[in-house]
Amino acid sequence: MAQFNVRPKGNLLRWGGVVAAAFVLASCASASIASTTNMLTPSQIEAITSSYMAPTSMCPSSQGFLTQSLNGDITGCFRVPALHSSSLLVSMSAYLDGGFKPAPTTTTSPSSPTGNLTLTLSTTRATPGEKVKVTGHYAGLPSSPRQTYVNVCWDGCLNGLQEDGVPARWTSGTTFTTTLQVPETAWLEVTHGVVSAHPLTSGNYQVAVQCLGDISGCALQSGDAHTTIALVAPKPSRCVSAKRCETLQLSTTTAQVGAVVQIRGWAPLQSIIGQPFSYDLSITKAPERRAYPALSYSQNPKGGGLDVVLTPRVLNVVPSRSWASLGRVTYVSSSFAGPSPITPSSNSSLIAWCQASGLVITGGSSPVHVSTHGVASALAGTPLRLFSSPASNPPCSTVLIDPVHRDSIFAGFDTAVNDSAPPIYVAGLYTTDEGATWRRVPVPAGYSLEDFGGFRDEGTTVAALFAGANNYQDQRYPPGTDAGRVAAEVTSDGGATWSASSLGCPTSGPCAAFGPLQWGNCAMNGANQPLLIGPAHGTAGGSVRWTDSTWVTNVNSCFSQQLVATSAHGLLLLDPSSQYPLLQSIDSGRTWTYRTLPSIKGFGYGADSVPQSNYLLMAPDGSLFATQTIPAGTRQELFRLKPGATSWCQVPNALHWVVGATVTSMRVTSTDLVWNQSVYPSSGNPTSSMHVASLASLRCQ
Repeated sequence: MAQFNVRPKGNLLRWGGVVAAAFVLASCASASIASTTNMLTPSQIEAITSSYMAPTSMCPSSQGFLTQSLNGDITGCFRVPALHSSSLLVSMSAYLDGGFKPAPTTTTSPSSPTGNLTLTLSTTRATPGEKVKVTGHYAGLPSSPRQTYVNVCWDGCLNGLQEDGVPARWTSGTTFTTTLQVPETAWLEVTHGVVSAHPLTSGNYQVAVQCLGDISGCALQSGDAHTTIALVAPKPSRCVSAKRCETLQLSTTTAQVGAVVQIRGWAPLQSIIGQPFSYDLSITKAPERRAYPALSYSQNPKGGGLDVVLTPRVLNVVPSRSWASLGRVTYVSSSFAGPSPITPSSNSSLIAWCQASGLVITGGSSPVHVSTHGVASALAGTPLRLFSSPASNPPCSTVLIDPVHRDSIFAGFDTAVNDSAPPIYVAGLYTTDEGATWRRVPVPAGYSLEDFGGFRDEGTTVAALFAGANNYQDQRYPPGTDAGRVAAEVTSDGGATWSASSLGCPTSGPCAAFGPLQWGNCAMNGANQPLLIGPAHGTAGGSVRWTDSTWVTNVNSCFSQQLVATSAHGLLLLDPSSQYPLLQSIDSGRTWTYRTLPSIKGFGYGADSVPQSNYLLMAPDGSLFATQTIPAGTRQELFRLKPGATSWCQVPNALHWVVGATVTSMRVTSTDLVWNQSVYPSSGNPTSSMHVASLASLRCQ
């Protein structure tokens, strides 16, 4: 699945993973009430199911869907999700604690120390937007570890505004300073279970500091200490006299799936303020009603607070071009994301297979079994140790046959540093004598063996890619690159000699490629791999400065995406894990358009629930093949979608499925569909088997 950096959610920080389960809208009968009052009671609302916004719906280079300034201004954007509906409801949502306010904001109280802590402010009077220095002083040494980031609260930590992660500077063992950002506009609050917008009015407000000591559950507390400040503000113009004040505008009211929609608006501040916190974006299928209140809420069944939804807007979705409308697609070449336990040779009938013990080369006069017994010896003297069994003949996780020197085999093996995992690293090695000896690939200057990012066939050469931790820090360039370049060691003589280089354009099709692998854990958090875009008229070989595309920047390579070149500038990206499984580009990957695929009846999955055993790939004849695991997980089936077809057809008994079996890797050659199938018995070691089926034999029922 395409991956982006996702901002943390305010309610996740407060409730340790409790996510709002529903957002709510008033019934049609109460819509007139909602439009004329600043408050709604729970009896006036009707709950509907909310939608999780998959990261693939984020805009390019975005850290989140919405951003709110301290003056209440809302900006953001999203890609229209594939919810299979002609009408969507776009809303802002937030989670608010549902407790009672400890005291009216107009009362004045002296500094209230918790334990031996007192707070003083650099001024007793402040104006909207002003920054005020907060000094905390302990009468004795703090009993807990000193934190360098704290929460600063306005109008109460539980029901007012809370700015998380504000730097705290300790000037001595007992004194620290931090900063209060006075709000610039109205905010949402909960009073006796009722949500309302609190206008920015003059008065005395509580200022508190949170999470100075033990941070476990600290955001649920009222604060370590508090004092008061007088706010001097002009007469408010928003959220007064029971007038609705929140607004939301979409850049369009009609769009296709995958199109970018810009958001502008204004809303009262929600409970956690400051960047990167903001309202959440919720997009659902629009219920059949004509009017929606500007603000509504309901009790959260898990967290005890209130789920609030604001400014619902209807977006009409028009059909996108379908797979059938593409006609017969020309297949020029393709590449796959992720480690490749099966790799057909680019210019012969040979196929390399990673097996449960060692590896096998097929396609010649007879299978060749390549021993991996010497891999452990090749890693001697490095911090890496094999993290797979059997250690005596370990399985590989990725493999490649040299396109010219066919006795040279390049393979990667799962390892850990000094037997400590996670993380898992893949060590890049090679053999030139059918496994009698194994050698480590050389490492470019400034990198380590742990930075190995996979092998790449570049026509007549083989490249070993590298990407270190520093290659993921500079957001001006694609992840995994050094200022846009991918470090590599290249051999053109089967590993006899190597030279430092960098990743170049593919030998055919547009200059676009998957970048170095960032090894992860597919059972937990996936494994990111960048999709890199080169110059429009780039040529094979040479040094390329890569850039990002305007849509997909990373893929979750646990799902083995396929990038298909269809012409000098045409590309298709197939991703079985994404809500946008088929994207098309006609400008070498700079921009992409969503193309709809017919659904496979009985095999529907949510955005985050697709099994990694599901594959989607294109064969050279232009057909699509998909493996699907039924939701109960008891069977896998193979489906085929021919060029111009409007529905998938099932290929019966194609996968030779047995109980406990899973397709663990699948590739396509010019004539065959090939896959590994592993069986995980309830006891004993897993086994794997190699399967080859000619494309001509894969006929539908």
